[in-house]
Amino acid sequence: MTKKNKTGIVVGLFPEQYKISDFRFSKPVCHQQWKKGILSGSMLLQEIDEVKLQEKKLTYFTPNNIGILLSVNSSYAEKAEKIFENNILSKVNSYTFEGTDIKKKEFIKSMSGIVCDYIETVQIAIVFGYTALETFSNLSIPDEFIYKKENKSKKINEIYEKNAIERWISLKEKIQHILTNIYKTTKAENQKWWGLFTSLEQLRNDIIHQKSVQHTEFYKCYFEKTIFKICSCPTDIIKFFYTAHEDRNQTNPIWPWLKNERNVFPINRNYNSENFEVVGNIYEGIKKNVKN
Repeated sequence: MTKKNKTGIVVGLFPEQYKISDFRFSKPVCHQQWKKGILSGSMLLQEIDEVKLQEKKLTYFTPNNIGILLSVNSSYAEKAEKIFENNILSKVNSYTFEGTDIKKKEFIKSMSGIVCDYIETVQIAIVFGYTALETFSNLSIPDEFIYKKENKSKKINEIYEKNAIERWISLKEKIQHILTNIYKTTKAENQKWWGLFTSLEQLRNDIIHQKSVQHTEFYKCYFEKTIFKICSCPTDIIKFFYTAHEDRNQTNPIWPWLKNERNVFPINRNYNSENFEVVGNIYEGIKKNVKN
């Protein structure tokens, strides 16, 4: 346990000993102690949390916020594609009720239900994917970060601190100007995923800011070939910043696990035993009362 009142379990000594059991968990931090340039001690500490459940307590590894959102995004994007391939494209030769040999009313009723299922899964993938990028962007901004921009219409320079950036700066501007600055990357708008992101943002806004309950025209773009690439682009965007960042700094605990990637661990190379306290063990539980 660190003296910041966070509790963790030692799950190993070195990163190579750790096997990822769930991509939604927060990464364990590798705490290292160095003496005269030689590694003298190491441990992997994975944070745990608990919630009161009636009169008992439920203990669990702390989830990674971005990892949870990406998991929902990817699982529903895959589900949507399966519905589209297996239940829409391949179900009938003609997609209109005039072209079917079965009862017309039953056909259109059945297909309409499938279409609604499909729309639901696409929208969940879109909203959670966009939210994952918002969360990633906001958590990436250091507390002391200052963003300056020119307001040409008012002919003034505007200065934004972290809280103001989170509230007033659009996600597109955060990715395009702020994250590229923080992670020292090339231009975001030059990447293959940039057009997919702008489409994702528009689709998300169409869902969240619907101006008329009668307006359903925007659903039709869900049936275009690019929709699944659009839904899956949040992972590609995070991978872009991940790749640029991993060689410069491996101590960022906000990073989620990414599938099919070389996942690095957040590393604390300045371990100080005074910042930690042993309060129990995994077999006997926490023996000492900890104030959260």
